[in-house]
Amino acid sequence: MTDISPLAAVARSTFGDPGVHAVVRAGRTVHAVSLGQWIGEEEAPELLCRTGVAGWSPDALVPTRAAVTCARCLRRLGGPIDQSRQLPLFGTTGD
Repeated sequence: MTDISPLAAVARSTFGDPGVHAVVRAGRTVHAVSLGQWIGEEEAPELLCRTGVAGWSPDALVPTRAAVTCARCLRRLGGPIDQSRQLPLFGTTGD
Protein backbone atom coordinates (compact mmCIF):
# COMPACT_ATOMS: atom_id res chain seq x y z
CA MET A 1 0.00 0.00 0.00
CA THR A 2 1.25 3.48 -0.86
CA ASP A 3 1.76 6.06 1.89
CA ILE A 4 -0.51 9.00 1.03
CA SER A 5 0.49 11.14 4.00
CA PRO A 6 2.94 13.31 1.97
CA LEU A 7 0.26 13.93 -0.67
CA ALA A 8 -2.29 14.87 2.01
CA ALA A 9 0.25 17.13 3.74
CA VAL A 10 0.92 19.04 0.51
CA ALA A 11 -2.82 19.49 -0.11
CA ARG A 12 -3.30 20.74 3.49
CA SER A 13 -0.43 23.20 3.21
CA THR A 14 -1.80 24.60 -0.05
CA PHE A 15 -5.07 25.57 1.65
CA GLY A 16 -3.73 26.14 5.17
CA ASP A 17 -3.53 29.93 5.18
CA PRO A 18 -6.59 31.98 6.16
CA GLY A 19 -8.32 33.48 3.15
CA VAL A 20 -7.33 30.72 0.74
CA HIS A 21 -10.41 29.37 -1.00
CA ALA A 22 -10.81 27.03 -3.98
CA VAL A 23 -12.25 26.68 -7.43
CA VAL A 24 -12.81 23.23 -8.88
CA ARG A 25 -10.53 22.72 -11.86
CA ALA A 26 -11.33 25.57 -14.28
CA GLY A 27 -14.64 26.47 -12.61
CA ARG A 28 -15.79 29.99 -11.83
CA THR A 29 -17.49 29.43 -8.48
CA VAL A 30 -15.25 30.15 -5.49
CA HIS A 31 -15.77 27.78 -2.54
CA ALA A 32 -14.71 27.96 1.09
CA VAL A 33 -12.45 25.09 2.12
CA SER A 34 -12.32 23.00 5.29
CA LEU A 35 -10.43 19.87 6.28
CA GLY A 36 -12.24 16.57 6.09
CA GLN A 37 -11.40 12.91 6.43
CA TRP A 38 -9.92 11.68 3.19
CA ILE A 39 -8.43 8.18 3.34
CA GLY A 40 -7.91 6.36 6.60
CA GLU A 41 -6.90 8.91 9.21
CA GLU A 42 -5.59 11.44 6.69
CA GLU A 43 -7.32 14.79 6.39
CA ALA A 44 -7.39 16.79 3.19
CA PRO A 45 -9.07 19.98 1.99
CA GLU A 46 -12.68 19.70 0.90
CA LEU A 47 -15.36 22.15 -0.16
CA LEU A 48 -17.26 23.53 2.82
CA CYS A 49 -20.55 23.13 0.93
CA ARG A 50 -19.77 19.42 0.47
CA THR A 51 -20.32 19.66 -3.27
CA GLY A 52 -18.94 16.52 -4.85
CA VAL A 53 -15.87 16.68 -7.06
CA ALA A 54 -16.03 13.92 -9.66
CA GLY A 55 -12.79 12.03 -10.02
CA TRP A 56 -11.34 13.79 -7.00
CA SER A 57 -7.64 14.23 -7.09
CA PRO A 58 -5.43 16.59 -5.10
CA ASP A 59 -5.13 18.74 -8.21
CA ALA A 60 -8.91 19.19 -8.61
CA LEU A 61 -9.02 22.06 -6.10
CA VAL A 62 -7.20 25.16 -7.30
CA PRO A 63 -6.32 27.71 -4.60
CA THR A 64 -7.51 31.30 -4.90
CA ARG A 65 -7.77 34.33 -2.65
CA ALA A 66 -10.88 35.55 -4.47
CA ALA A 67 -14.02 36.07 -2.39
CA VAL A 68 -16.31 33.07 -1.86
CA THR A 69 -19.21 33.11 -4.35
CA CYS A 70 -20.83 29.75 -3.60
CA ALA A 71 -24.17 30.43 -1.88
CA ARG A 72 -24.06 27.12 0.02
CA CYS A 73 -20.56 27.87 1.38
CA LEU A 74 -21.64 31.38 2.36
CA ARG A 75 -24.68 29.98 4.19
CA ARG A 76 -22.45 27.57 6.14
CA LEU A 77 -20.10 30.43 6.99
CA GLY A 78 -23.06 32.39 8.35
CA GLY A 79 -22.37 35.43 6.23
CA PRO A 80 -24.66 37.45 4.01
CA ILE A 81 -25.47 35.91 0.66
CA ASP A 82 -25.22 38.17 -2.36
CA GLN A 83 -27.48 36.41 -4.86
CA SER A 84 -26.09 38.52 -7.70
CA ARG A 85 -22.67 36.86 -7.18
CA GLN A 86 -24.00 33.29 -7.37
CA LEU A 87 -23.42 32.05 -10.89
CA PRO A 88 -26.45 30.51 -12.63
CA LEU A 89 -26.34 26.79 -13.30
CA PHE A 90 -28.70 27.06 -16.27
CA GLY A 91 -30.10 29.77 -18.52
CA THR A 92 -32.69 32.14 -17.13
CA THR A 93 -36.36 31.19 -17.39
CA GLY A 94 -38.02 32.21 -20.58
CA ASP A 95 -34.98 31.57 -22.78
